[in-house]
Amino acid sequence: MTIIRPPAVAGTFYPADADLLRSEIDGLMDAALHSDAVSGDASPKAIIVPHAGLMFSGSLAALGFATVRALKDTIKRIVIIGPAHRMAFQGIALARADQFATPLGNMRCDLPALQKALALPHVQMLDDAHTLEHGLEIELPFIQRLFGEDADIGIVPLLVSRCSPRQVHEVIEKLWGGPETLIVISSDLSHFHDYDTAQRMDNRTRTMIENFDAENIDTTDACGALPVAGMLMVARNRGMKIKTLGMRNSGDVTGDKSRVVGYGAWAVYNAKAANMQDNGVDDFTKATETLIKTHGAEMLGLCRQSILHGIETGAPLQVSPNEFGPELSAPGACFVTLKKAGQLRGCIGSIMAHAPLATDLCENAFKAAFRDPRFAGLGRDEINDDLELSISVLSPPAPFAFQDEADFVAKLTPFEDGIILSDGNRRGLFLPQVWDQLPDPKDFLTQLKRKAGLPMDHWSANMRAERFITRGISSRDIQASGFWFAR
Repeated sequence: MTIIRPPAVAGTFYPADADLLRSEIDGLMDAALHSDAVSGDASPKAIIVPHAGLMFSGSLAALGFATVRALKDTIKRIVIIGPAHRMAFQGIALARADQFATPLGNMRCDLPALQKALALPHVQMLDDAHTLEHGLEIELPFIQRLFGEDADIGIVPLLVSRCSPRQVHEVIEKLWGGPETLIVISSDLSHFHDYDTAQRMDNRTRTMIENFDAENIDTTDACGALPVAGMLMVARNRGMKIKTLGMRNSGDVTGDKSRVVGYGAWAVYNAKAANMQDNGVDDFTKATETLIKTHGAEMLGLCRQSILHGIETGAPLQVSPNEFGPELSAPGACFVTLKKAGQLRGCIGSIMAHAPLATDLCENAFKAAFRDPRFAGLGRDEINDDLELSISVLSPPAPFAFQDEADFVAKLTPFEDGIILSDGNRRGLFLPQVWDQLPDPKDFLTQLKRKAGLPMDHWSANMRAERFITRGISSRDIQASGFWFAR
């Protein structure tokens, strides 16, 4: 006889209608896949994601699951560990169920893995703990939509109550497996404080997670403090790396900031995978330099055509990726810059690859000429030899770690680093070309803060940054004159 654990929170935490649930999850995942936070080729071994209703924390949960999209054909087991909200008990509990159901269908439990966990003295069978629990169930529709509703993936649902982080660490290690196993830690952050207090507390929790500080996280910081701390112990012992994907709280959704719940998402990478992500910079440099050497003139020509098309029609040139070879039809992110007599005349671009490079070139060239809010649209009379067009192709952004402002400045690499700086909702970006005007790292950072809408002397523990590099080409590089009228 098959034992099925039925949905407990369908219709409250997420839609009970299957089609509506698919639509909502797919929308959240699509937004996450186009987010700046989801970048690089490396896939994490573990993710930490929230478990509130989709309206409140679904966008952050989607960020976590989006980082493992490349593992669709690799993952066969997903260990899901979260806190028990409905009842207290000693240790860690699993359910006497063969399958967990959602409106999208049933997910089978990996019974051999559950038996393996049950061999530990602090793990027990306790159906009552799972009956009304939402913290594990809310993650299942994401898994079903990302990996396929009919995918042969076994889940290992574990609820944590009265135990130590060390005991959670033990069960994670026992179920660690290889590339076929993904660990999902389910946890919200602070509960029921005013907005500013919650932000301070959640930023402190973020720092503890980024520093693998398992010993100091408690249940006032995160309802899943024990699962999170156990995961941090494993990650620390294995020399892993952690990336913060995003944070918010319920006040950002409802507008009611008097009593909020905090949410965050993190990805935990094996050291080898993280190093592969770092090595990706070298791969990007070589590949992009080859791309520009081979196709640079063609890329500039596309931008020129899109701008001339915009003069005539008011719209960017529409191209089909099928018109081009694999280099320009592959996803790519670029900035297009216009200068008139050496002075900036427009600059617009994409931070993350979201479209074929050929399409991104045409769209950003048009926007640089006609949609940069700092300038009036380019006039026909400005199309002549003193109008310079340049392209910068961007690498995927990677976290830029620093201890304080002095460390930030010391770690900058002039004329190479592009930086995305953020503090809360404020964000600014400088391309590496900005070093030409601001060669001093202190000035570079000061003006970047200003661009982000922050005081130039501002500093806070909430400051975050990502680094990218670019390789590019200018119309000056290929033709001394006649560029705009070339065929």
